Amino acid sequence: MIVSVNAISSLAAEDTPPAKDLIYITHQFPLLNFEKDNMLQGISIDLIELVWRRMGANLNRSNIEFLPWTDGYRRALKEKNTVLFATARLPERERLFKWAGPIGSDRKVLLAKKDRNLTISGPSDLKNYRIGVVRDDSAIQFVLDDGVRMDDLVVQNTSKPIIEMLQNDSIDAWAYSDSAGRWLIQDSDANASDYRAAYVLGEIEAYYAFNKETPDLIVQSFQQALDYIKSNRDRDGVSDYERILSKYSSVKP
Repeated sequence: MIVSVNAISSLAAEDTPPAKDLIYITHQFPLLNFEKDNMLQGISIDLIELVWRRMGANLNRSNIEFLPWTDGYRRALKEKNTVLFATARLPERERLFKWAGPIGSDRKVLLAKKDRNLTISGPSDLKNYRIGVVRDDSAIQFVLDDGVRMDDLVVQNTSKPIIEMLQNDSIDAWAYSDSAGRWLIQDSDANASDYRAAYVLGEIEAYYAFNKETPDLIVQSFQQALDYIKSNRDRDGVSDYERILSKYSSVKP
């Protein structure tokens, strides 16, 4: 029996790809991951480089594919040994991926122009407004849970047309991340200070999401490296993870 168990364990290790052989995909979602000045940046980008180093993988951010969110999400669902980040860990997605994290938290809201004076005191008010969403984004689930029908949402593949519709009043609000949404509005040459969070939908935790066919051993090794980076502290009592968070706390579009 001992020999059989060892043989099985050895076989599992042989079938597990090293971290360098996985496909890594990210998308535009400041401050967790974003592209600026032709360089990938963000909390999840800096963090994964430390994870790779801890795992002995000779990789850097140039090995990460940068795709629109929907394209990356659908590839990660289908392609074995693919990692998508940062990805909201929702109950509805739990069995779709294997997870390592969390990377950080995020607040989902309805962003709207201040001068529109939207009045939303509860979920029942949402049906009174035209709400824009990015296809496959986690904010959609929050809106659906609040009673809005999918057919009543304005769905776009990227944030750009949604921001344009917000500016020209084609939609009343955008269901998205509070911080990332404001960043993207500012980066589109609009004034983010003209917008407010008209309603809070909820909080999520962002993770590295692995295609569900990825061997457990590689996901576990990834989680162990991440846990070490968060818990190991220098002589000043500060972890590398905390230094990354501090680095991006003052970054602007």
